[in-house]
Amino acid sequence: MDDLRHTARVLLRRNDVGLIDLWVLYWNHGGRCPPFEFDGFIYEVVPPSWFNKEAFEAAVRDLALESVA
Repeated sequence: MDDLRHTARVLLRRNDVGLIDLWVLYWNHGGRCPPFEFDGFIYEVVPPSWFNKEAFEAAVRDLALESVA
């Protein structure tokens, strides 16, 4: 999980997208946490046990695919 959070931070720095864009992808894949907690999760302040890991993995994968296109 830590690698995915790192990957998400790298993608957010590289791309022309914001954290809210990644959160929307997460929400669309069934993740259900508020944006503020999502931000804490990305920056490793909030424990991963609070999150839907499958939705986060799908959101990071989608963001990675968008960066390639």
